[in-house]
Amino acid sequence: FFFIIFLNFNPGIYLEFKNKLEQNSENIEQGRLLYQQNAEPSCVLCHGRAGDGLGQMGSALIPPPRNFTCVETMDSVSDGQLFWIIRNGSSGTAMPAFKNLDEDQIWQLIHYIRHFSKKDH
Repeated sequence: FFFIIFLNFNPGIYLEFKNKLEQNSENIEQGRLLYQQNAEPSCVLCHGRAGDGLGQMGSALIPPPRNFTCVETMDSVSDGQLFWIIRNGSSGTAMPAFKNLDEDQIWQLIHYIRHFSKKDH
């Protein structure tokens, strides 16, 4: 129990985490469904269907939502950092915490988010 609390308050520990789920079509599809769900808040509302940060609400946000299609940006962000941000939100931005998602759902989302910066998506 103490370890879980410690992890939740120490984002640096997450930097080295790797996605624990296999990158396969099933996990990517589950991530896509989560990303595009109609519940609010929803990834697609801010980050857009194409993952470019140009969602319906994204243009009004300062700073703007992350552009998942930018290879340089996405290569500089670890899976663990994405996990932390999805789970806990991002201070100083409009990115909310998605505490309602379980760990596997977050890892599936990360697989889907990463597909935007791949040439063959």
